[in-house]
Amino acid sequence: MPKCDNCDKQIAKKSAMCNKCSKTVHATHACTGLTPKQLATQQQEWTCEDCRRETPRQKSFVIQEEEDEDEEELVITQSTESGSRAMKKLLSDISFEVKKRVKKEIGSVNEALSSCCQKLDGIMDTLAIITGKIKELENKNKYLLNEPK
Repeated sequence: MPKCDNCDKQIAKKSAMCNKCSKTVHATHACTGLTPKQLATQQQEWTCEDCRRETPRQKSFVIQEEEDEDEEELVITQSTESGSRAMKKLLSDISFEVKKRVKKEIGSVNEALSSCCQKLDGIMDTLAIITGKIKELENKNKYLLNEPK
């Protein structure tokens, strides 16, 4: 059985092998750094953290083919006027979407916080009951210790 190059334990089940350096690790979140969903979708395509750090990031860009200068000038003048309107519309749409999603996230956070508060209230009530019972038992214990034999 191979050993995990991350945690040095034996690999008994699924493993992942780095495409670049052939490092073999457990196919778990702890050893690969991938989420369970990513682990389920990853099929033989994984790069270890060390290799990812050493790999330079590539910037992608589109190279446009050369066009006639007359067409290009016409497009530039038309797009300048409608472009600013389109840009304002795009920014407005993006702003609306961001606000909508932030409100949705805040709503779910508020629900979770409310649930936690209710659970904490229940715990505090239980703690008060237990504290009362402990005091009652302490008093009984004192009484029994002081009782003449």
